[in-house]
Amino acid sequence: MTRTLDIVIRSFHRDRRWLALALRSIAVFASGHRRVVVVVPRSSLGRMDREEIESDRVRLRVCRDYADDYLGQQITKLHADLYTDAEVILHLDSDQVFVAPCDLTARLFDHGRPRMAFDSRSTRPATDGWRQCPAAFLGEPVEPDVTSPPPVVVPRDVYAAVRGWCRHAHGMPIDRYALTAGVGLFCEFALLRGFALTRERERYAWVDTAHGFLLPECQNFWSRAQTPASVAGTLPPELASACPTGPRKGLEVP
Repeated sequence: MTRTLDIVIRSFHRDRRWLALALRSIAVFASGHRRVVVVVPRSSLGRMDREEIESDRVRLRVCRDYADDYLGQQITKLHADLYTDAEVILHLDSDQVFVAPCDLTARLFDHGRPRMAFDSRSTRPATDGWRQCPAAFLGEPVEPDVTSPPPVVVPRDVYAAVRGWCRHAHGMPIDRYALTAGVGLFCEFALLRGFALTRERERYAWVDTAHGFLLPECQNFWSRAQTPASVAGTLPPELASACPTGPRKGLEVP
């Protein structure tokens, strides 16, 4: 039986041009999902055009503001099940762009099991805070490295289980845990993958990213140093024509 799959993108106003490009790339190239859910902090809402974001297959949701939005976006992702009723959730970032046709159902599932990534050749040292994060959270070693960026596909019940574990093992909600740990010692995707690896390993088909990407049709960019205009020449014509003109490098304008 086919399960409902939604894409969740946690964004904010400074990434609005990247978000627009990502949404167009999904509309042009991605299939197999029900809809896209974009989540932005309340302070960004007035600086983004809702009509440019929402459509028949794109929903805009609002989350609370955090003093440190880097931690805030991680916390939001660990509550993704509160923003959609989909049975399975695919996390993508605003600066991840599909550049070729991609059947998400075919790519993300192996005989019904979600594909979950790890990196057997990671150069991130074992002493790194993100590497240590899942072990500290789960109370047992987590190997190999599960700190890779998205895509990450997660069954909806896992989010509540991770939050429940946090209350049980650490005596606090996940948002307080994240804020207490701080940016260098907290990685939301390491927690999700680490929980999957240590608690329900057989539920997933494990994919080593050392041998290939989970979604090779989805290209990663870096919004801190690039803009859609600066990468337009590397994109398919269907996307390049939609890239706004503007500064060719650096952060998006406020």
